[in-house]
Amino acid sequence: MNNHSRFRQSSNTQSFNYLPAWKQNDCEERKKYQIILLPVNQPREDYIISSIYQMFNTQDIEVNKLIYYYFYKLKESGPHQFLTNKLYQIQQEELEFFIPQLVYILIKNDSPYLEKFITTLCSKSIALYQLIKWCWVSYSDKDRTDKNKMKRLQRIDDQFEQSMLTLHNDHSAVKIPNLQLKSYQSVVDLYLNNLIQMSLILKTYKPEERKPKLKNFITRANVALEKYRQKHQEYYFCQGITVPFTMSKDQDVAVHSNLVVRIIEGECSCFNTKKRVPYRIVVETIDPHELKYKQPKKIANNSITNNRSYANLDDDSMEDFLQADLNQPNKQEIEKKMEELAKNRNKKEYTDLMKITQKKEPKKGMKIFKNIMSAVYLTKKEKITESEQDQELILQEQIMKNLQLYKQFTNAIEEEKFQKNRQRFNILFPEKTNERTQSCIPKLNSKYRQQGQRKDKNYWLRQYKENKKNGFRNKHKSIKQLTALGRVRFFKELIQFCPKQEQILKKIYIHLQYDLIEKKLEKNKVDIHQDGIELHSKFGPWDELWEDRAEMIKRESPYQHFETYRLKPIIVKGGDDLRQELMTMQIIYKMYQAFQSNGLDMYVKAYEIIVVSASSGILEFCADTISIDGLKKKYPACKSLVHIYKEIFQQDFEEAQMRFIQSLASYSIISYLLQIKDRHNGNILIDSKGRIIHIDFGFILCISPGNLNFEKAPFKLTQEYIDLMNGRNSDLFLYYKNLMYRGFKALQGYVDEIIMIIEIMMQDSDLPCFERFDIKEFRDRFKEEANDEELQKYVEKLIDYSDNNWRTIQYDNFQRMTNGIMP
Repeated sequence: MNNHSRFRQSSNTQSFNYLPAWKQNDCEERKKYQIILLPVNQPREDYIISSIYQMFNTQDIEVNKLIYYYFYKLKESGPHQFLTNKLYQIQQEELEFFIPQLVYILIKNDSPYLEKFITTLCSKSIALYQLIKWCWVSYSDKDRTDKNKMKRLQRIDDQFEQSMLTLHNDHSAVKIPNLQLKSYQSVVDLYLNNLIQMSLILKTYKPEERKPKLKNFITRANVALEKYRQKHQEYYFCQGITVPFTMSKDQDVAVHSNLVVRIIEGECSCFNTKKRVPYRIVVETIDPHELKYKQPKKIANNSITNNRSYANLDDDSMEDFLQADLNQPNKQEIEKKMEELAKNRNKKEYTDLMKITQKKEPKKGMKIFKNIMSAVYLTKKEKITESEQDQELILQEQIMKNLQLYKQFTNAIEEEKFQKNRQRFNILFPEKTNERTQSCIPKLNSKYRQQGQRKDKNYWLRQYKENKKNGFRNKHKSIKQLTALGRVRFFKELIQFCPKQEQILKKIYIHLQYDLIEKKLEKNKVDIHQDGIELHSKFGPWDELWEDRAEMIKRESPYQHFETYRLKPIIVKGGDDLRQELMTMQIIYKMYQAFQSNGLDMYVKAYEIIVVSASSGILEFCADTISIDGLKKKYPACKSLVHIYKEIFQQDFEEAQMRFIQSLASYSIISYLLQIKDRHNGNILIDSKGRIIHIDFGFILCISPGNLNFEKAPFKLTQEYIDLMNGRNSDLFLYYKNLMYRGFKALQGYVDEIIMIIEIMMQDSDLPCFERFDIKEFRDRFKEEANDEELQKYVEKLIDYSDNNWRTIQYDNFQRMTNGIMP
């Protein structure tokens, strides 16, 4: 059965009016279900029950199809009851995706069967209860203004809570008092509420004051959480704050890592906007049930979090932290109290804290390291006799050969991982560009004349010319110019040569993460004593890759040995309605599934969004990304994206080009189908592989900034994008067109599933994107009935109209003039 007829049924002689015309007349589907076709005089209700029973009377139930029929058969009691029973057979991990839809159906429709099913889900886990409760509160915001509806909503809300209070019957050998579970839920709500409201409070401070205030706030949040842990050690779920993160989309196994046990204090930043200040933090999460078998380790001298003793912060217990409920009107008093806490700290402790957070001690260690390095270098040179000069020349020649990149791994996946991790060497040791090699020669001549190691004053000049003739570029080698293996070997020799400094050298070795790289080299069966391996000299604007940073944080975490340990970078937003953005991300993920199932090399970043209320939520932060606006500001000398790509990716430029095209094709289709607007370069990211990623979907379907609908192009396709694809007449541009065509073709079989998500969420909705939304017009954009030739012409027409569209260019210019965003 092809993808165009996923949910279609028909017979030879007649079509049944319970299905729309566009779902009928498919021969293959008829053959598949002909066993359940009934005579013409069969009552329609009996036929529907029989056909649905036959379709879902199997162990392998496709959740997409089940939700599809569940929604469209909601008013028919027989099928509705039968399909509700089938919902119990779906695994929790598969069902989590549709929780917002199921909750919204219950909000807008009376269904005792669905009410009972969702109530049962609340008893499965605290995280699932949190997800259901937050969706219930968020999507019923409009209905709570009606007193009659409010009574029903409150009754069902109480049912959810009572179901959650039965958790101990299924999951714990120790009976947990209902009062304790109820108290814990209040703690979670207030804790998250304070985190969210902090994004609004930060707006009252000057931009330069916001990050220190945020760090102080996170410190108090961590201390309060630790005290709460110590007070309730007998209850596993009280060891952290439950946030309903769904299973990671890049994991093959479902991991319920939903318990936030710590916020990393050194990993936070503020995003300054006109109305509010959302901020990024990194949280450590584990599965709470793993705490039944393991306990966190005690980590001494932890450089990631604040080391102050809890005894010095007695006023920051969980109760005091939560009493500072930022929903209260006396926000100024709360801010004043936070400032007083900062001023009243012991001066020495505050200085120590600043050293840790600003990383002054590692810098001091690096200075000591450089001094030691210079001393060793000179001492080793003093020991080189004239007869050993040949060996020295051989060593120099070997170092020069190390400038070639190592790209000969047998396993491509291991090579990619290795290349990711090796970037950390060059963060602290960037390559010196445009260095005049010959200018080093007089210094070398002078130094070696003083040491009396050679008689020929033109020795180094001749050596330079000889190497230049042989294709080598003779430089004075510093630690910045050593290869990966060269640095590892240098440290090992340095430790042996300076036994008195062994302890501090080992600390620097670990701080620079050389021990982790050494393990990677061993894993890849690379001999650390061989030559020919070099790291990238730099890695553009992304600095340290998130995978590397996460590994270092995990090494210093007391929860590092937990199998369900995860690090999640998240953005906390207060004052933003994320319900529309969540629906958009669900649709984008469905489209990505369509691309993947059809074997297309198209990329989409589907990040997680959790709605906490109708005006707040949590988003997954896209690591290893930077906006195009940020890129252009970091590389002002580069005239366009193609020059920036060549500057950043260098020898990997062609691979970055391909990834850019594969992601651009995906987002071009998505932008057109969903009519995504406000596509300035602050809302479009580039990741460390060169892929394009769109964020911020506040304007979709029928709404646009100022409701002007100024951006009329189907999608953004500027001259910079075309140049990065080698121009309109290139093979790469033809590849882009082909991906667009194949992407549309793949989506034709998923239109029903995509429209179902929208139809569910648009029932009596208060979301602005549905005010003037025409679902027929939306379906027409998919061109379901178009043949291959028609579809190809359709795609080319969209590309031609988007190509350097005047309105797109003018909108970028407007953003530059008003908000300083680079076009």
